[in-house]
Amino acid sequence: MADTTLSIHKILCPTDFSDSATGAFAESVRLARWFGARVTVLHVMPFAVPAEGDVGYVPIPITSDEAVRKAKLSEIQRFVDATEHTGVPIETMCWEGLPTQQIRSAVRATGADLVVMGTHGRSGFKRLALGSVTETVLRDPPAPVLTVHRDVARRRGLFRRMICATDVSERTARTIAVAMALADEGAKSLTVLNVIEEGRESSPGDLERAALAALEKLIPDEARSSYRIEEHVAFGQANREILRVAAEEEADLIVMGAHRHGALGDLFGSTVRSVVRDAACPVLLVPTGHAWPMTGVVTRENAEAVGPSV
Repeated sequence: MADTTLSIHKILCPTDFSDSATGAFAESVRLARWFGARVTVLHVMPFAVPAEGDVGYVPIPITSDEAVRKAKLSEIQRFVDATEHTGVPIETMCWEGLPTQQIRSAVRATGADLVVMGTHGRSGFKRLALGSVTETVLRDPPAPVLTVHRDVARRRGLFRRMICATDVSERTARTIAVAMALADEGAKSLTVLNVIEEGRESSPGDLERAALAALEKLIPDEARSSYRIEEHVAFGQANREILRVAAEEEADLIVMGAHRHGALGDLFGSTVRSVVRDAACPVLLVPTGHAWPMTGVVTRENAEAVGPSV
C-alpha cells in the first residue's frame, strides 16, 4: 500500500491513431497502472478534415453509417492492442462530431480526472495537433491535460524530476499542490520556477528576493522532507526559461497552471503553446480552481509494475 494525496480514477485518451497518440496511450496506461485507474480511448469521426496546403479545414459531412462505425471501432481496438496494457481496464468509444466539442463531452460523460493527448497529430503539428484539437482543448481545459510527445523518454516509476512553472500569486497554490502530490509519488526533485520578465523597474536582486520569499510561503515545510524541493527564479522570456531550466534539470514533467495572466504573461497565447510544442518531456496543464481530488490510497505492487513508456 502507498499513500497518496492525488487521486486519478478515470483517464480519457483521445486518439487519431498517429504516432503521438500511441505515445499518449502508453502514458495513459502507465498512469492507470500507478493510480489504479481505468482508461477510455476516444476516437472522434470529425465533420471536417484537414485540406492540403494552408487553407485549414474543409467541412465534409459524415453519414452515420453503422458499417463505418463498426470498422472504426475495430481500428480503435487494434490501436489499443498494439500497446501492452495487461491489467488496465480499457473502454473504447467512437463518436461523431467536432473533435474538441466531443472531447469535452466525453470528459463530462466519463467523469475523467485527466485527459492525455499527443502533441503531433496525423496531419502535422501546427495544423492538426496544436493548430486545432489540442490547442482548442488547452485554451479552456475541461480537466487537467497531460500532453505527450511521440518520442517521450523511457523511464520507470512515475515522474522523477519535475518542474512547476508558476507565478507568485495565491491562485497558483493549487497548481503547486498538484505538483507536490505527484512528487510525493517517488520523485527525486521538484523545482518550483518563477520567471520574471525583463524590464521591471525594481532591481533584479530585489525582485528575486521578493519572488523567492513568495514561493517559500506557498510551499509547506513538511513537503521538503521526502524529496529535494527548491525555489528558482529566472529572468527573461518565460517559455525559453522554462524550457532551459527543464533541460538543465533533465525534467520528465513540467507542470503549469491554465490561468492566462500574471507574472508569466498570457500563459496560453505565448508560454503554454511554446512549452507544449518544444518540451522534451510531458507537460501537465492544471486549470485554475480545478477541484482535482487530493486524497486517497492507491494499491500497487511496486514502482516497477508501471514499466517503461514507449
